[in-house]
Amino acid sequence: MQRLDFTLPEFARRAWVGDRAREVWEPRLERITKAWWQIEWRSVAAGLRPCAVIVANPQEFVEQSGHWLRAGLHALPVEWHSAQPVILRIAVGKPPDVAAFHQAFESGDHRAMARLLGHPACCAESCLNVWQEQSLEDTTWPAATATAAMSHGAATVELAGPPQANILWRWMGIRAVPHLPCRFDCSPTVDLGKRFIQLGRDAGFDDEMNWLLQILSWPVEWSALHGIAEIKTPVLKVSTRTDATATRYIVRRRGAAYPKEGAQGLKFPFRPPPQPLLTLTPGFERGLGNPIARPPEEEVARP
Repeated sequence: MQRLDFTLPEFARRAWVGDRAREVWEPRLERITKAWWQIEWRSVAAGLRPCAVIVANPQEFVEQSGHWLRAGLHALPVEWHSAQPVILRIAVGKPPDVAAFHQAFESGDHRAMARLLGHPACCAESCLNVWQEQSLEDTTWPAATATAAMSHGAATVELAGPPQANILWRWMGIRAVPHLPCRFDCSPTVDLGKRFIQLGRDAGFDDEMNWLLQILSWPVEWSALHGIAEIKTPVLKVSTRTDATATRYIVRRRGAAYPKEGAQGLKFPFRPPPQPLLTLTPGFERGLGNPIARPPEEEVARP
């Protein structure tokens, strides 16, 4: 990607395609996000990975500390943002693992942090390459070009892949894995996502996991231009910050499902409106009321 020399401040704006889509899916997104917050630390208690990093406010930290202790886990804030509201990043895990994560965090050892967080090695190395070698913040375009070739030489990638590796909903808090995949079809990511989803079901979040898989199976488009990324889905659009470029880069992930509340349209990712039957169109009805007169038989037979 050819970068421009500026970076926009962080922001995220959400726009729904209609009232019905918002009425149905906004509460579902909230329930999925709350379930994922629980799944993050439960994945450590279940032995899926040594540590998790939980984002919480001070009140949530106090309220959840008892649950973590009863699960045999230790919690240590490793970073906080003093702006209102105060947000903490909390390492949760067994005491030796939390101590190791804190040491890796303080020394900037990203490989050690990724290992303790259970990230696949291929994804951890890919992220380091993107952030350090390419000096990019957003891993979307590198992951897309690692998955599929650009279409017709333009800065557009069209791809498909398992829903567990679809990370294009992460700005809405919707994801099946706690890391950024190296590809949209990364096998270790898919395996880990299946385990996280099963853990969610075991924890009583069956509806939330069903909705999560539905959402991640919809078509979605990510585009980036002048530091602004737009993520278009059948039910909403999100605008957020990304790497600043003078060229528009587009990633289109084909879907295997579509919500009935989704918008209709002629451009991706929307589904075109159904074509009415010819016999039901107004023009056909007007034609029935004004039939064409049949010519005389001798005119029909005339060469």
